[in-house]
Amino acid sequence: MKKWMSLSIALALVVTVLAACGGNGKATNEADGGQGAANTGGKPVDITVLVGKEEIAKPFEAMVKDYNESQDKAKVTIIPLSGANGYERMTTLYAANNAPTVISIGQEMPLMKDKLVDLTNEEWVKNASTGTLDYATFDGKVLGMPMSVEAFGFIYNKAILDKVTGGKFDPATVKTIDDLKALFEKIQASGVAPITVTPLDWSLGAHFTNILFTTQSQDREARHKFLDDMTAGTVDLSNNAIFNGWMDVFDLMKQYNTAKDAPLAAQYDEAPLLLADGKAAMWFMGNWTYPQIKEADPEGEYGFLPVPISNNADDYGNSQISASVSLYWAIDKEQSTPEQQAAAKDFLNWMIGSPEGQDYYVNQFSALPAFNNFQVQPEDTLSQSVLYYMDQEQTLEWMNLYFPPDGFPTMGATLQKYLTNTIDREGVVTEFENYWKTKK
Repeated sequence: MKKWMSLSIALALVVTVLAACGGNGKATNEADGGQGAANTGGKPVDITVLVGKEEIAKPFEAMVKDYNESQDKAKVTIIPLSGANGYERMTTLYAANNAPTVISIGQEMPLMKDKLVDLTNEEWVKNASTGTLDYATFDGKVLGMPMSVEAFGFIYNKAILDKVTGGKFDPATVKTIDDLKALFEKIQASGVAPITVTPLDWSLGAHFTNILFTTQSQDREARHKFLDDMTAGTVDLSNNAIFNGWMDVFDLMKQYNTAKDAPLAAQYDEAPLLLADGKAAMWFMGNWTYPQIKEADPEGEYGFLPVPISNNADDYGNSQISASVSLYWAIDKEQSTPEQQAAAKDFLNWMIGSPEGQDYYVNQFSALPAFNNFQVQPEDTLSQSVLYYMDQEQTLEWMNLYFPPDGFPTMGATLQKYLTNTIDREGVVTEFENYWKTKK
């Protein structure tokens, strides 16, 4: 989700460009039910894959090499991002009539749905975990294969918290804002920075704001209505208890941040090192960063702590972490041939169905499978932490998938201003409310 989302403000203009490409591609019909030939005359079919997640770029390249060497149905070529984010690169390729055969796609799927192959009849559909296909289903057609389950919250270094708390740290002991503050104070007293905050707009404006919106109600319909109410201008955030609790937590993050004196100077790549080296006890981020943490601290143990939003331990959100599918694999039907579409389906099936593909997925990508038939299961402690919350049904919806295209950059910029004391809490209220009332 993260790398895809930059510069999505231009999404509406992009859709117009993509529509102009219609009818000029290499194919206008998708393979019939996946039965089209996967090769022509015994020759592998050339297909391309655009991967929007830089975190898995190296192991994905290794996996593709193994796939190409192990079969003769398709020859997969990875399209480089070339300095752009995934969506920017996809847009450029579509406009050049050179669309990727396989695309990783998230927030943009509703606007791209007419360009994607129907995957409803694929074998993996029946094995998808409950709820993981909801976002990718349009008019009864499944248009995307879940990439993985991703979660975010406070990632903590267990060794530090064990030492600070004088025993085996239990995240269930932190259920309120006051609990979190007390923990931060203990950590700081031990000589370690309590938290490092990465100020990127997607982290603040999509992930941290997700907690504000998804904890408005335990009822899905009610919390989605809250988005509609924000758009209608009928929400008074100043008097919204969850907003104020959420901002109280952000104040704690701001106060105890490793980069408190220059919050916007903090770099994403620095944070895993701070966490692994014991210079910061926590990091607000997601499990997609585990490969970087593992590289810095191969033997370390890590877990997730929920972000509390009140001082009532029983309130919804205080014991849950955000966990969902943020990206899907999709196949282009506008500019690819039926043979390419069939070959792309074979590649996706191999990636999640073969022992080799599953091993890469879990052990190299550090991905949490979104399917209930995976034979390879993650063993690292951070993944086990996510699985625990999932098993306990203590997870929050990723409502940021339903934000408008310019939602996370706009709200992220507002929170960046707050971090630097450019605006106060009422300034956040004003900018959030004005954005939603005038959103595109």
